[in-house]
Amino acid sequence: MSTTTGQHLYNPDWLSDEALVNNFVARMDEFTFLRDELARAPLEGNVQHYLLVGLRGSGKTTLLKRLAVAIRSDTDLQNHLIALSFPEELYQVKDLTDFWWASCDALADELDRLKKSKQADQLISRVEQIRVNKPASDAGLKLLQQTCAELRRRPVLLVDNLDLVFRRIEKTGRKPKDPNAAAYWALREALSTTYSPIVIGGSVRLSEPFTDYDKAFYDFFIPKYLGKLSLDQVQKVLNHLAEKQNAPEVKQRLQQRPARVASLYQLTGGNLRALGLIFELLRQGPSSRAVADFERLMDITTPYYKARFEDLSEQAQVVMHALAVCRTSSSLHFGYTAAELARHAGLPTSTVSAQLDILEREGLVEKTAAHGRMQYRISEQLFRLWLQMRSTRRVRQNVIGLTEFLEAMFDLEEIQQQLDDANNASPLSDAKFSLAVAEISGATPLRKGLEARSADCILTHVKEQGGTFNDYIHPGDLPENLTVFSQLREWLQRHGGGGLNSEEQEALLGSPQMNLEQKQHSVAALCQEHGAKEERARIQLLLKAERQRLLRDGLTEEDLNLLFHKRAQGLLLLPYLTPQDVESAELTAKNKTAFKAMIWRLVGAREHIKFASEQMAQEWLEWGLQYARSATSTAWANVAGVMRRSKFHAQAQQALEQAFDREVSSCAWFERGALLSEVDGDVTKAEAAYRKAIELDPDDARPWNGLAILFTEKLNRHEEAESAYRKAIELDPSNAWPWNNLAVLFTEKLNRHEEAELAYRKAIELDPSNAWPWNNLGNVLTDKLNRDEEAESAYRKAIELDPSNTLPWFNLAVLFTKKLNRHEEAESAYRKAIE
Repeated sequence: MSTTTGQHLYNPDWLSDEALVNNFVARMDEFTFLRDELARAPLEGNVQHYLLVGLRGSGKTTLLKRLAVAIRSDTDLQNHLIALSFPEELYQVKDLTDFWWASCDALADELDRLKKSKQADQLISRVEQIRVNKPASDAGLKLLQQTCAELRRRPVLLVDNLDLVFRRIEKTGRKPKDPNAAAYWALREALSTTYSPIVIGGSVRLSEPFTDYDKAFYDFFIPKYLGKLSLDQVQKVLNHLAEKQNAPEVKQRLQQRPARVASLYQLTGGNLRALGLIFELLRQGPSSRAVADFERLMDITTPYYKARFEDLSEQAQVVMHALAVCRTSSSLHFGYTAAELARHAGLPTSTVSAQLDILEREGLVEKTAAHGRMQYRISEQLFRLWLQMRSTRRVRQNVIGLTEFLEAMFDLEEIQQQLDDANNASPLSDAKFSLAVAEISGATPLRKGLEARSADCILTHVKEQGGTFNDYIHPGDLPENLTVFSQLREWLQRHGGGGLNSEEQEALLGSPQMNLEQKQHSVAALCQEHGAKEERARIQLLLKAERQRLLRDGLTEEDLNLLFHKRAQGLLLLPYLTPQDVESAELTAKNKTAFKAMIWRLVGAREHIKFASEQMAQEWLEWGLQYARSATSTAWANVAGVMRRSKFHAQAQQALEQAFDREVSSCAWFERGALLSEVDGDVTKAEAAYRKAIELDPDDARPWNGLAILFTEKLNRHEEAESAYRKAIELDPSNAWPWNNLAVLFTEKLNRHEEAELAYRKAIELDPSNAWPWNNLGNVLTDKLNRDEEAESAYRKAIELDPSNTLPWFNLAVLFTKKLNRHEEAESAYRKAIE
């Protein structure tokens, strides 16, 4: 194939013979075989016809063009053959007669190429003269054979899309002829003589005329399959491109990371055209511009992918779409089973299996049973990415494909170098790029900063182009807290800052100008449990955003002013806000209920809120029963979580009963499992509750983490606990707590202390502001690994992060006393712990 990128990817016929030969690096084995067969073909005598079978972009057209060049330039071919090259689509052909006239046109073109203009003109003149008189259907064939006999050359018909030509010649208008297609038998007879043309055709499939026993061309053409390139061939193509495009840095990168070639092989499905398209993006390097380039790649492949997709039946389209976008919690490594696809598509499994068989025969799907069950995937991965990108306008589906694309194309280190570079990409492209990088394997330490950067860019896009934040982000793409912050910032943009000056807004939410490290620190500060100042301002903004909703619902400005201006300074830290505080606001009776329900919802939404007393918890519960009875199961389960974390289990149980009185949610089952685990309830029921939560929401990490804690602390099923922690980590890789809990399991139950150290350090990497993993790391370093100086450093880091926490001071004092003999410092540390 010609691997020149740019305008000739779809039209290799536009290349000069020299350029085509110089760039032909793949399909050499097939070319050599066919060329040698043509060299042995006699000027007169029986010959064999061939059919090249392969997906679009696999190199059929270019191989046919390369054979044409060989026929006109190689001595052992040009002396007895003449190449007839046809356009890829013979739109003018409606029957066999038209096909023979098209062959005469192709012969005239080739005579022009060979500088035999006089013979070409004579041929065209004879065609025009004969066609005027309504000749016999084989007049074009006879003229072709007569002209070639005069030239003493046997014609070689190089016909791309031969199966499409066959479909056209077997019909009269729109009505199919006899199933045995008389035109087929006439064509077979014409190609079976000792002076007939030699045909080498191309097709994306072996259709009925070639495969059915009773059809004319059964065993008449020898098929040559153009399958995926091998890894070696892909490497050769990419190296050739690097040389031709003067891009030694690409060649060097490919050599330094051989696995990248395997990734590109999977990404392109070994498809030559896709390799040519992708090379230019590889040469440009990673940046937000890669998003625009990737979208351009998807755009320019749209005509032929769209045509291929729309050529499928309706059910086949549904199955192909499911193969592209289906996401399951399965551990399968290749693709999806028919049952999984059926559940996603809402079709019977038998229907899906039948369609998969058809799609496999068409070459669009491949399968394997190597992992236990038969699994299927789209054979051409670029087609899969195109379907993902076309499935929705929201960021999420774009990012699924873009993440896989970036993982195949670039190293994380390369991408990281480009993250803060100025470029001309649009804010929305930058947002997609940041989200895609955040999902790349190994990017966990950067995830929070990248997610914050993405939110910044979406807000910039909203400010410049209109719409809302939710128009460009899918629920679950960003952590809940960051989504709330971004929505609040959007509200601030629309309402002149909401009463906060620019410095206050920047301190609270971070600015687009921050670098990645600053963004990570900003997000960590906003999400930490004990950030009183940030929490106060955050809830103020939550109430301000809710204020707008309540105004739309009919709450008066006067009523809201009484609460937001008279009580905001002292009473908006929700752990200390009692029902009486809200009752004291001078709201009108009409609107009090709506506001109370809003406050109640906010209490349940804050994960780290704890009630100061059982009386306060009971009052909030009764308040919700009075004012929020229409709340969802999830809302009641959230409030139950607040009660449980506050250790007021009776109130938690009452809230859970309300949750289970409604359409039961995964969150309700999770809270039931957590409550049963904490109050020494029936551990069997606790496990069943967690598993029910997992069944209802397989993507939620919390029940897996809860299940692992139950296995560890109550059931002594430590291997299952480890598996459950790892599942929680897989589902929520940015959460530090499953790593911390896994480390505790390693230390206290499994005596795997080196692995415990690594797990604690992973938790620290994910949440550098959390003191607990540092304290626990200190314990394992001194108690199990005898690395006392490092333990001291870990304890001091925990103290720096949380000076009010007693445990690190106590543990440091124990270390000074028992291991380091620094008794005066030990006394000081004990006193600090007491203080």
